Amino acid sequence: MCSLRFLPTGLWRQETFLKLWASQTLTHAGFQMQYLAVPLVAALLLDATPLQMGILASFGGAPAIVVGVFAGIWIDRRSKRAVLIGAAWGNALAFLVIAISAWLGFLSIPLLFALAFALGGLRFIVDVTYRAFLPSLVLRAQLIEANSKLEMGRSATEIVGPGFTGTLIQAVSAPFALVVGALAYAGSALSLHRMRSQTDVSPRATALSVRGELREGLAFVMKSPVLRGLTIAAAMVGGTNAAIDSVGLLYLVRQLDLTPGLIGVMFSVSGVGWLVGASLARQTTRRIGLGRSTAAGLFLMTAGDVIIPLAGGPTTIVMLLLAGGAFLFGAGLVTYIIARTSLQQSMTPDRLQGRVNVVLRMAFLGAISIGALVGGVLGETIGLRPTLFIGAGGELLTGVFLLWSAVSRVREAPASGE
Repeated sequence: MCSLRFLPTGLWRQETFLKLWASQTLTHAGFQMQYLAVPLVAALLLDATPLQMGILASFGGAPAIVVGVFAGIWIDRRSKRAVLIGAAWGNALAFLVIAISAWLGFLSIPLLFALAFALGGLRFIVDVTYRAFLPSLVLRAQLIEANSKLEMGRSATEIVGPGFTGTLIQAVSAPFALVVGALAYAGSALSLHRMRSQTDVSPRATALSVRGELREGLAFVMKSPVLRGLTIAAAMVGGTNAAIDSVGLLYLVRQLDLTPGLIGVMFSVSGVGWLVGASLARQTTRRIGLGRSTAAGLFLMTAGDVIIPLAGGPTTIVMLLLAGGAFLFGAGLVTYIIARTSLQQSMTPDRLQGRVNVVLRMAFLGAISIGALVGGVLGETIGLRPTLFIGAGGELLTGVFLLWSAVSRVREAPASGE
């Protein structure tokens, strides 16, 4: 009688990558709690208006405007592992403050805004740092595989997280869900604590002045037609998605009359699409090229988002339509992220990873603040449904832009970023 055993291959056999993968997966579990629980705290406990929801969503990207590219210099000068550990504990603390203040009855819209701003800043640091850290752990030829595996871990949280969070909120409360999220962040920090300490600070980064490092990072992005195109697209994606997100939950709750549990199911289906897209990422980039995969992802996202304002009728029909749209959106977004991130990392020297990552994240998250505010204003003036259509149209324009830019002409990741 023979026994079947799973034999890890590729990056699954690399201990340092596995610890980063575990940490990021737990971090994304916390993000899932935040994505659903914090807006629902505002909508259900504090009776927030569409404009207040837009302001709350804008704080997800506002820290990018405040800290800007200086965060990249700071990250390049420090151990990225230590930065990620500190950010994980900071996220856990912020979650606990929201939960405890809600239970004690002194949570207010201004306090929630302040904590949302802190969470947005920590997420900005995490997103930049892990992307700058990854190229020091794997070979450049392994970047697509590494990013695909990281996104598959994220997809697991996309599948389980929303349904679990929505059920938890409906059965207990949104503040309790945030306590569970704090535990996920604590697990993320502990996983990185167990990683072997290594030097991941660029020697050249500590030798230049702040002004010199700032000029070097920006100049590198501006001189590259591909990185310029990716930066413009990042801003367009951030703004249009924020406009949708700022009113999306209100539309689902107030116009489609969905419960938190049903909303969680919808987002879980998006996670299934995410898993499928991440699993097929290597085949997709080989078939149509790395650059064109970014545009293909945007077209799938558009198809998914345009279904939301079109949904109507009995709850069963609405949920089937929303599930289909969520699946397409999840598959498209992860295809875009893996292709864009792998291309960006492979074209960037190790000493500039932090700064180049910050430029793109700053464009993306900075546009979120503008898009969320615009979405909130549009939601109050022209209505929730027209605002959702406008956001989907913005995603379509972004895909067309990428298709006609220098990005689409890149088929494979360069062997060196120098």
